[in-house]
Parts: sequence; C-alpha cells; structure tokens
Amino acid sequence: MDELGVYVVRVYRRDAVGMAGDVESVSSGEQAPIHTTDELWRALHDLPSPRRNFPDSKPNEEGQV
Repeated sequence: MDELGVYVVRVYRRDAVGMAGDVESVSSGEQAPIHTTDELWRALHDLPSPRRNFPDSKPNEEGQV
C-alpha cells in the first residue's frame, strides 16, 4: 500500500459466526465482499485506490492546484 486511498466499508451483519459486508474503492468503484476481518484487510490492500487529483479544485496561494 504505497498510496493513500478512500474506501467505503459496509457491514450489514456481525455476529459470532462472522460478518457480512463489502468494501468499495471510491476512486475505481470496485467492490469486494467481506466475511472476516482477514478479508477486510485483504480487500483494503488489494483494491485499487490511487490518490485523486481534482482538476476543478482552486489553486493555493502560490497558484498551484
């Protein structure tokens, strides 16, 4: 994991047996189902998530975006 990423983690159910949910990479829209904490960590590592540059953002004081 070289770059920071933004993810949406949805947990629909969590009980003694495990969990049901998914992890979504905001930048790519790809999703991975999760049923254990190991799958959660694996999804966070494996899903693509390059840092986003927003072209419509305002320049800072030096005139850079």
